[in-house]
Amino acid sequence: MEIYLIRHTTPAIESGICYGFSDIGVADTFETEAAAIKAKLPAGTFDIYSSPLQRCQKLATTLFGENIHTDERLKEMNFGAWEMLSWEAIGKEELQTWADDFVQARVPQGESYEELYTRSMAFMAEIIEKGNNAVLVTHGGVIRSILAHATNTPLVDSFDLKVQYGRISQLQVENGDIKVIFYNS
Repeated sequence: MEIYLIRHTTPAIESGICYGFSDIGVADTFETEAAAIKAKLPAGTFDIYSSPLQRCQKLATTLFGENIHTDERLKEMNFGAWEMLSWEAIGKEELQTWADDFVQARVPQGESYEELYTRSMAFMAEIIEKGNNAVLVTHGGVIRSILAHATNTPLVDSFDLKVQYGRISQLQVENGDIKVIFYNS
């Protein structure tokens, strides 16, 4: 079984803003970025899944048409009260408390990275059980957490796995084991 993870293209948001669950659009470079992704897509039949946020749905629809399954578990991390604030506007002490234990610590009115990981892996378990080749159009946090699982990287070290906008990663599943073929292509 093959699973492709595609991160959405560049979002239409200025640098330095905290966003995750926020439903923001895509940058003016969308068409160019989508064309580059399309050129790298494998041939074959795949079940297509997408985060319901527009930056993912637009890409999924552009690449694969209308037969897309959306799932809330493919959303980016919920940054709760911090959504759409500049990182500078978040209190230094509050930000440091979270940064000291970002895996376990919950963002105020949001979630922890471990909670994102848990929902991402629950989704993966379901599609692996189905056994069909799949494409997931999703976000950096979801992809990073899946790659961490596949590479046995502790979540605390998983930010070393850089996941760029508009890039594809390929996983292969055999006997329930997930192997990374490539990432950030």
